[in-house]
Amino acid sequence: MHIRFFVILFVCVVANGYVHNGVEVTSEYLESHPLLRAMAGRTHIPLTPIEEKIPTNPIKFTQKLDHFNPLENRTFDQRVVIDDRFWSPGGPIFIFLDGEAPMTFFPFQEVTPYYWAKTFGAMYISIEHRYYGESLPFLEFTAANLQWLSSQQALADAAYFIDQHNMTITDPGPWIVFGCSYSGALSSWFRAKYPNSVVASVAPSGPVYANTNFTAYYGQFETSCDLIGYPSCVSAVQSGVASISQMLSSPSGISQLEQIFKTCQPLNTTDTPNWFFELVLMEQVGGADQMDNAPDWPLNATCDAMTSTTDYVQNWANTFGNATCNPFSQTEWIKLSSIPIPNSNRAWFWQKCTEFGFFKPSYPGTSIFWGDVHVEPMVEWCEQIFGVPGLTPNTEWTNTFYGGYDLKASNVMFTNGLLDPWHNLSINEDTNDGQVQAVTYQAGHCATMDLPNPTDPPSLVQAREVVDQFLTQILNEY
Repeated sequence: MHIRFFVILFVCVVANGYVHNGVEVTSEYLESHPLLRAMAGRTHIPLTPIEEKIPTNPIKFTQKLDHFNPLENRTFDQRVVIDDRFWSPGGPIFIFLDGEAPMTFFPFQEVTPYYWAKTFGAMYISIEHRYYGESLPFLEFTAANLQWLSSQQALADAAYFIDQHNMTITDPGPWIVFGCSYSGALSSWFRAKYPNSVVASVAPSGPVYANTNFTAYYGQFETSCDLIGYPSCVSAVQSGVASISQMLSSPSGISQLEQIFKTCQPLNTTDTPNWFFELVLMEQVGGADQMDNAPDWPLNATCDAMTSTTDYVQNWANTFGNATCNPFSQTEWIKLSSIPIPNSNRAWFWQKCTEFGFFKPSYPGTSIFWGDVHVEPMVEWCEQIFGVPGLTPNTEWTNTFYGGYDLKASNVMFTNGLLDPWHNLSINEDTNDGQVQAVTYQAGHCATMDLPNPTDPPSLVQAREVVDQFLTQILNEY
């Protein structure tokens, strides 16, 4: 008789705090938990990004809680970094909108805009997104307290800050807004919605089209492998998928998978259904192309690992590193995500559940991975995690309000990596009137913002030059 021992997962409240499997749950614990990071799409993003010589001495700015309700007068402290060493009155001002993480996460993505600030004699400002890092309106992330977390409020934060800051300096010059990823979309939307506040936007890897059923995310993997000339990686993944699928069909195969992948909990259970196990595996390998930039080139490294031997299942398991055990439990993910302690994974999931969707399912023919990873249970997470009956992403409103692919704005420059799955939700070509421009390159997410590297492809070097020319042209007009 096959006997299976179940590890009991628990989250309990102890002395006004939370304990998970005997460990005190803190914001740092939730930020770094591998399963929460995987579900937030952060598997291939370093927990501690490369330190860059970007100013990180923030001040506190008194920000409005609600910009759209005149009867609401509560405020919170928002972190802002201001560097005016290169600036003189009348000079330009560059503002970088931080995205869905603490502002201390972003310096590696601000290298190029900070260089441009030096080049153009600009004041450089970085503003932390509300509900991330230390810019917290509330110290408990309940659904009721999260209602003011939205892209619209974040854009209004930047507009209010710009208005207030202009009153503190002599002869403020033209403002240009920058971002990256979600905040790249924010940057483009800011130019569209507040054209009197900034004269231009640089919007690297900005996903402007909200999509709940984002099948192209894992569908991109095969194309990315082709772009880097690694067809054997596709074959290795397909063989791994076939082998794992076969093993999941029998108790003995499941037992083997538990040992090979060092699972913290048994597979093929209510807590850890097979499709969720497959989803985590897809993110581990299939998400490697998103950040395929220098110096690490994670897609290449992942493909090297996947093709290192002919045991493709073991190769896949090796990509998880040397952890004592690896979490694959959907129950654990939901319980940890439901804890209202401030952390960027919960904040970002709220934005996904209310505005953007961005769920990453896989159906037959949409990717080289599994075809039974459906979007419906992912949408159900929203209600389960936040306790709001019927909570689903209002992507239709988001695309109506901002325009989706049909962005109505001028002086906006998008840059997108063709290996990055998110370019499928961004703008990759100039509009007919040339008011919205775009340049693509053969690398990953937000690479135009990163520190230049000798291994950068020529298309990326050229993309940075295009942005430089765009800024020169804009500022020559002022």
